[in-house]
Amino acid sequence: MALKRFLAFGLGIQALCAHTVGFSLSSQHDDQFAASLASLRHPGDNSGIHLAVSPACGSLNGSVSDVNAGIDLKRIKTIVAFGDSYTDGGRDDGGPLAPPVVVPPDAEAGGRSTNGKVWIEHVADDIGAALMDYAQSGACTDLRLWPSNYKKVDFVGQMSTFLGQKLDPETTLYTIFFGINDFGDSKIDGEANLQAAAQVILSQIRTLAGAPTNARSFLLADVYGLGTHTPAGDAFVQTIYSGLHDLRHGIDGTGRGEGPNSDTGGHVVDVAFVQFSRIWDGVLGADPGYAAFGYVSTDACIVDCSVVFCSTEGMCDDPEHYFYYIPSHPSKEGMRIMADYVEEVLDRCVEQ
Repeated sequence: MALKRFLAFGLGIQALCAHTVGFSLSSQHDDQFAASLASLRHPGDNSGIHLAVSPACGSLNGSVSDVNAGIDLKRIKTIVAFGDSYTDGGRDDGGPLAPPVVVPPDAEAGGRSTNGKVWIEHVADDIGAALMDYAQSGACTDLRLWPSNYKKVDFVGQMSTFLGQKLDPETTLYTIFFGINDFGDSKIDGEANLQAAAQVILSQIRTLAGAPTNARSFLLADVYGLGTHTPAGDAFVQTIYSGLHDLRHGIDGTGRGEGPNSDTGGHVVDVAFVQFSRIWDGVLGADPGYAAFGYVSTDACIVDCSVVFCSTEGMCDDPEHYFYYIPSHPSKEGMRIMADYVEEVLDRCVEQ
């Protein structure tokens, strides 16, 4: 496989965040809903792979944290997903996905960059929502920013495919997961455009929030460096996070207006932010380390890959317990715990 795909081609001490000032656990009814979600997780105990870190809850009015400002999963009937190979279910037009089954010698399950369902499929399954997936392997935010991007697909193009759909704003959740490929491209094209990439994400959210889509619920996720952190990468994430604060309070892209009754402001929306970096840092770092999650290796089980094909030939004997299935892409067990992390954030990190 080309080096770029190897690096990012698609792309512990538990914090008791329920006790953080400004946050609270849900009501008894919400606790029952959370319990029902938990009961749906881990068929066969997910091969023993489990979360060994918890969300680090915070406020939108601050540094990057896990936060839920208004998303109520009990209301969601449809999920619209945008992203890269981590979210790509094998089809990018919102239609039904192929079964998540590996058919050797093709290592990718139904076109996914893993050996089973991707994280957003699990979230949709857990809450009984329909999934419309527009994500594409290799996608960045905007190709105009990254001439080195080898797949030539981006968020802007995914939006063009999606726009025009008529969905209920009150029951539809829009998930956006970009950054891996933008960060990878920045190593070749330079870091200067990472801030512009952050603004692309925010501008596309404003487009979705406006007519005719009138979207009202957005979940953003990030793991831009897959365990690597840089000042420019962290600043990219912080810009997105701070922008979510403005979106939540109806402040438009010019900084004008605040609140639902403002004539000059933007639309007030519900938002959540999920730090998948908590998982990567926990698995690849020493605290708590990969063994605490149930893994036996942080390597990729499959290394016989090209840009267009990954083969099961020569694969490891124990893919369930390798963190990566193909280079830089989690196994289906890893995708499952990513979904678990999302649901924990939405349940435990509720901003009051």
